[in-house]
Formats: sequence, structure tokens, C-alpha cells
Amino acid sequence: MVENFKQTEIGAIPHDWDVKNIVEFSTMKARIGWQGLTVSEYLDRGDYFLITGTDLVDGRIKWDTCHFVNKDRFIQDKNIQIKAGDILITKDGTIGKIAYVDSLTIPATLNSGVFVIRPKKEAYLPIFLFYIFNSSYFRDFLNKLVAGSTISHLYQKDFTTFNFPLPPTKSEQTAIATALNNADALISSLEKLIAKKKAIKQGAMQELLKPKEGWDWTTVEKLGKPYGGLSGKSKNDFNAGNCPYIPFMNVMSNPIIDKSFLRYVKIGSSENQNKAMKGDIFFNGSSETPEELGMCSVLLEDIPNLYLNSFCFGFRLNKELGTDGLYLAYYFRSSFGRRIFTILAQGATRHNLSKANFNKIEFQLPKPVEQKRISEIISDMDNEIFEIETKLEKQKLLKQGMMQSLLTGKIRLNKQQELPQTIGLKPKKSLNHNHYFEDAVLIAAIVNHFYSEKYVLGRKKVQKLLYLLRRKQEADTNAFKRKAAGPYADEVRYKGGEPIAKNKKYINISSNKLGSIFSKGEQIGEALDYIEKWGMNSDINWLVSQFKFETIDQLELLATIDMAIFDLEKDNKVASLENIKNLIKSDKEWKAKLEREIFSDGNIRLAIRQRFDLFE
Repeated sequence: MVENFKQTEIGAIPHDWDVKNIVEFSTMKARIGWQGLTVSEYLDRGDYFLITGTDLVDGRIKWDTCHFVNKDRFIQDKNIQIKAGDILITKDGTIGKIAYVDSLTIPATLNSGVFVIRPKKEAYLPIFLFYIFNSSYFRDFLNKLVAGSTISHLYQKDFTTFNFPLPPTKSEQTAIATALNNADALISSLEKLIAKKKAIKQGAMQELLKPKEGWDWTTVEKLGKPYGGLSGKSKNDFNAGNCPYIPFMNVMSNPIIDKSFLRYVKIGSSENQNKAMKGDIFFNGSSETPEELGMCSVLLEDIPNLYLNSFCFGFRLNKELGTDGLYLAYYFRSSFGRRIFTILAQGATRHNLSKANFNKIEFQLPKPVEQKRISEIISDMDNEIFEIETKLEKQKLLKQGMMQSLLTGKIRLNKQQELPQTIGLKPKKSLNHNHYFEDAVLIAAIVNHFYSEKYVLGRKKVQKLLYLLRRKQEADTNAFKRKAAGPYADEVRYKGGEPIAKNKKYINISSNKLGSIFSKGEQIGEALDYIEKWGMNSDINWLVSQFKFETIDQLELLATIDMAIFDLEKDNKVASLENIKNLIKSDKEWKAKLEREIFSDGNIRLAIRQRFDLFE
């Protein structure tokens, strides 16, 4: 036994912790039937939410899926009129789903498939118990309860033996719940960021791949020749394989063949099988739905003796034409390519692709240089999404480790203590420098992450990024004014961060006919050391993750709307579309913005929503 721990029926816990019983220390209520509630009583609108099991998603209530009930149904049972701090657990359907009620916008009640759990006389912190219900304590309990049975319903009596560990003070419960809640918030922010980046990518693909003037018409057969996948193979050939092959799902799932997702097949020395080569593209020739036919993937690496599964076919591009295989993979996966293959799909229950029809596919293709540029932009977006997804999976694993350590008392916290470096958050240190020098360092960091030899980084973009970064940091933005290209800070350009960064050789500034061009200076590493020392890496990473692929116009729109809302709120005015447009229209520097397409009503509405997602 570890010192300061004691052995209990639920495992080892600290000596000063107690084991509590859920029924003894909580009330557990549920509606007993609906007394003849009909489908028509599940209202689409109303003043009282009706929460069902399907509305419990990822530990929270998905309010936008909830139905409503009338007042008579709401007042039937006061015990299940939901309060902030309640914990909900499904007892029918998918049993054991959990949700925590952090707040209510309108009154809510339950249907008969959900329990509500509340502490008796503030016996414990509700959100602490919420994490207990998300831990192995409850999962193991539930698994034992249903093991070897066909149970499809939980009764209150089923919970009478559920025991859980409880720290002795509310402050320690609060500290544990806060640490886990912070981890959840980080996970949620990453999930939202991934969704946003995927939406941005889809929009970018739609615009980049849309045929434009000057693009040439071509057919597939002009670009190269198709070849078949593996043939004549039996099950035994795949049990003792000596050569790698590309599985069907690798083609279906990835625009670029994933070399970590290969399988092996036995190939004899005298066999005549087609090998897959670097630069080849692949298509599935059969699918259950027309929408999944002809998914395209490209091989970008040399892999010796590589073959293709028998359900797909390969296509070898004519190298002399310079056609970019990655561009074609993105194109045929886009809405434009999906329309082509949906039309070509043949069959009723299984949809197949005619090779003759495939060769005759006609579409518009840009020049090879532009193909390469487009595929690189989309690939950069894919890489960024992959990096965030990898970070998300890491954070989920870290949170599981945190729960195991915190809810068993292996790591002890109280409200004065901070969680050791576990969830990737780093407190900022006090800064002993003026804001001009800080601006210089931040500008250098912006240039480091946003500079590209392919795409010019100008002052206008740097200024917008600095403004948005300052807003993220909740720092003073008074230097930024309502200039025509604003928000814009003359102070930053002439006497603040920009000249300091240039003199310190953190950045270089050159000029062409389009204006000033920012690039990395020979001493930029010194500025990045300050970013690390001041604990600002998370701020810079946030800026990159949010705005890496935003255009200058998109950044100007967002920064303008943010500043307009900020000014309206100071005057106690609502941030409505009308008020924002009136403010812009009333300013002599800004009024011309409303004549630009980027400042359309629809774009302004999107920017309002984005602004509140980012800064509220």
C-alpha cells in the first residue's frame, strides 16, 4: 500500500478521502411515464424545453435538437424541472449517456428516458460528480451491471450500489473539476477549430478548383493510361504476403496514399502484375452509392514493389504533360468531380464505373504551374488540419491521464495550486518592457509564421494580424484607428514595433510597386526567444491556427467588424447588422468599405458570428 493511501472497495484512495454512495448522498428522479403523451405534444417551439436522451451529446445538452412541451406538461413534476448544476443520465435506449447542465436559457423538463441527479444539501460539488460519472469508476460499474444480460433499461434501484471517492473539501473538489473542465474546454476549442478549418478548406477548394477563363478543355484519356489492380489472388496469398499493396480504404479515405496504411500480398517472381509507381493516381471502380464512386488518391512516394488492391484501378499520367496528380486527386474529390462520377455511375444496388466512359470524362484544367500552386494551397490546409487533429487526440489522451490521476488522488490539488504541465497551458510572466518593443517581437513572430516566398506578406496583413492578436491577448488596441484600410496603427509603423523590429534585424522590409514586403531578418531567432520567455507561444499558435489561410480582405472584414462592435458596446448599442453598417457609413474613412463585395450583408453577418466565437 502506498503511504497516505488506504484500500477501499473501489480501490486505493487518499486517507482523508471518503467513499460515498450515490443514492445516499444524492436525489435521483425521473418522470414515470408520459400519461398518454402523444407525438403531437412534442412541440417544435415553445417556452419549456423537453430534454430526451438523444439531446445528450459529448457531456452537454444539445439545446438546438430539443423539443418543447406546453406549460401543463412542464408543471406535472417539479422534481424533474431542470436546474443549473443537474447531472442527467439516460436510462433507456443508449443507457449511461451523461450530461451536465451548466446553464439554462428557458425552463426545461425531461422525458421518461432520462434521470436527473442532484446532491443532497450540497453534499458535494455537482460538476465534480459529473467527472466521476465520466470516469472508469462509473464505466466499470455500468459494465458489471449489464454484463451477461440483455438489459435495455436502468432503474433507480440499479444505482443503489454505486460508490465513488470524494475529497474532503469543496476547494479540492473545485480544483479537480476546474482542471478537468479546462481540459474539456481545450478539447472543445480544438474540435471547433477543426470544423472551422474544414469549412474554410471546402470553400477554398470550391473557389480554387472552379473552372476559370484560360483553362483548357481536356479528356482523361489525353492525360495518361489506366491499369488494373491485383488479379488472380486467393485468401491464402494475403496470409503470407511478401510485397506491399494499397488497400481499398486507403484510396477511399485519403487524397494522398498513406504509406503507413499498406497491407501485404504474396507475389511470385513469374507473376505479371501491375506495379504502382510514384505519381500514379488511383480510383475505386465500384461503390454502394453513386456519391462514393471514383474517389481519387495519388501516390507521392517511391515504394518498391508496390501493388494495388483488386477493387481499384490505377492511372499513369503522361510525364511529358506535367499534369499534377495531387491536383487531380483534389479535383475528383471536390464537388465538381463528384458530379461527374455520380452521372457516370451504372447499376442499381451496386454502382460501377465503365472504363470507356471514364476515359471520355471531359473537364477544364489549368496550366501545370497553376495546378501545382492550387494543390500546394489545399495540401497546406490538409496538413494544418492533420496537425490540429493530432493535437486533439493528444489532448484527449492527456485528459484521460488527468482523470485517472486526479480522481484517484494520485495528484492532489487545491484552489491555490495549479495543475502541473498537463494540458499544454502556460501562464504568462510579468513583462518588464514597453509595449513598443513587445509589438516588435510580435511582428517578428507574425512574419516568421506567415511569410512565404510564394505569397507576398505586406504591411496591411501584418497590421490586421497584430490587431487580432492584441484582441486575443485582451491588450490595449487604442493605437489602431479607423483608417481607410483600418483598423490601422500609424504608431506601430512609424515609432513603435515596426521600426524597432527592422533595426533589431528581426525582420526585413523591402518595396515593390504593390507596397512594402515583410520577410524574416537574420536576428529573428532572438525575437522568437522572447516569445518563448514571455509565454506567448500559445497566442501565436492561436493566430496561426485561426488565420493562416485567410485573405487580406477577410482579415480586414473581421478586424473592422470587431472594432465596430467594440465601439457600439461602449455606447451601449446592440451589435446588429444595421447598427454596424450605420457606424461604418457614418465614418468618412470607412464608408467606402460598404461598396466592396467583401462587406456584403452576408459576409458581415458571418464576421459578426466569427467575432463572437473568437473573443466572447
